[in-house]
Amino acid sequence: MGSCKITEVKNINGELPKLPIENDGPADFQTAIAATKFGKFNIFLLLVAIPSALSINCETGIISFIIPAAACDLELTSSQKGLLNSMSFVGMVLSGFFWGFLLDTLGRKKMIFLGLSAHWMVMLAKSFSWRIDMLCLFQFFGGALAGGVYVAVNTYLHEFHSTEYRGRLQMAYGAMFGTANIIIPLISGSIMALDININLGLIEYYSWNLLFLISGIPPALAALGFYFLPETPKFLMSCGDSESALKVFRQVYRINTGQSEEFYPIKELIHEVTEKEQPSTQHSWLMYIKLGWKQISPLFGKEHRLNLFLVCSTQVILQITLNTARIYSPQVFQAEHDYETTFNSSGTLCEVLSILKKPKLEEGEEFVCSVNLENNFGVYLNSIIIGTATLMSYGMAGTLINTFGRKNLLNVLNITGSISISCLYFSYNNIMTLTLYSIFFGSVGICFDIIITIVVVLFPTTLRAMAFSINLLLGRLLTVGGNLMVPLLVELGCAPPFLTWGSLSLVALLLSCLIPNTEKLDMK
Repeated sequence: MGSCKITEVKNINGELPKLPIENDGPADFQTAIAATKFGKFNIFLLLVAIPSALSINCETGIISFIIPAAACDLELTSSQKGLLNSMSFVGMVLSGFFWGFLLDTLGRKKMIFLGLSAHWMVMLAKSFSWRIDMLCLFQFFGGALAGGVYVAVNTYLHEFHSTEYRGRLQMAYGAMFGTANIIIPLISGSIMALDININLGLIEYYSWNLLFLISGIPPALAALGFYFLPETPKFLMSCGDSESALKVFRQVYRINTGQSEEFYPIKELIHEVTEKEQPSTQHSWLMYIKLGWKQISPLFGKEHRLNLFLVCSTQVILQITLNTARIYSPQVFQAEHDYETTFNSSGTLCEVLSILKKPKLEEGEEFVCSVNLENNFGVYLNSIIIGTATLMSYGMAGTLINTFGRKNLLNVLNITGSISISCLYFSYNNIMTLTLYSIFFGSVGICFDIIITIVVVLFPTTLRAMAFSINLLLGRLLTVGGNLMVPLLVELGCAPPFLTWGSLSLVALLLSCLIPNTEKLDMK
């Protein structure tokens, strides 16, 4: 390669930039992304990811606050509550494979933008739903979109960061969900306090309808932000378009360092040969299915199948415990509020949960729906406290993950989560319930994100999004069953739900011990 001509160009600090150091040959992705440094581009990327995390959390989290408020308006039964909680996850499950294929075929940026834009429209439709069947349908579509966006944004973020920052990046992204867990109950409590009841002719518009409408703001903002961002250089390299990838690397370098693109030290990238380089022809849907299977079949080969089984099994269990417990917690806090209002005193968690059971009625007696929504901001405040504690946990984990290593931190937090959720059975007041919930959500939430950092390293670019999708698909599939089972477990008694969650966390610990150590491994 020829030498670079250096002109006196000063950077944003008024200093002369360092001379570019050229490599002897073409650079791989890890070398190229490390040379872009960490700076303003990465910070902007994380800022854009915040509303996307909020939109994903709104899809699965808002409904848990809406169900207690809308129970009487929609005349919800226990099974219908479980169904509403599950529909988003059903959508995520059924769309999982399609998203994995589309992300690896069409690119990360395009699918993120389209997914977020469509999610905004679904939120708008939810806002004007007045029947349980309509709401279930839109919950399904919202889940299908949010699930795909989650995989896409995760992949997108990792493909713009080097190994040095990848662990802390995932903790930062997890912290965004922790922040969302604070914002969602805060907004929910503020909107529900308005006690809106407007007759629009065809429908009665309540506070919970408005809450759905406001939940459409985050996906709209995120879509706008991602519109101005480039495709990931890793995806471009996997498509054989090294020239476009190098252009993106140079742009990121310029934004991060303030120096001219010509000072970017990498002048050539390795050429990744993939199936995507072959001449494109018009294919039938059957051919696309065959192409998709050919692309993902290596996941089930000898090299990857054991790793796929271990990470999937561990994260599936973590998803079931985390999602079902999180969705169920607002109903527990509402039951505590109803108990204190009825008996003018606090009770043990087992006494509180008896309120959630369907009362036995005498012959000819009708059940009257009643939910005490007056002065119940404490229900939302409890969720805000849990979200704050979880966010603080992510802040600590971001520091500890590089010090103690992914696997060590994963094992310790799995033990902590298992003990805390099991001990909820013995909770005798609101403070103890709140403390144990906070420890559980913080521990298991971080475990979930640590597994993601492991998946990113274990699987190559062309299989990574599909591995994510399969991983999340199985977890969401069983979460559907979990959400339908929780009301039945509550009917059986106080102990079954919490002992089930604790046992699942313990199994996740045993499986996580078998996952390979990925410390300091580069992204493939």
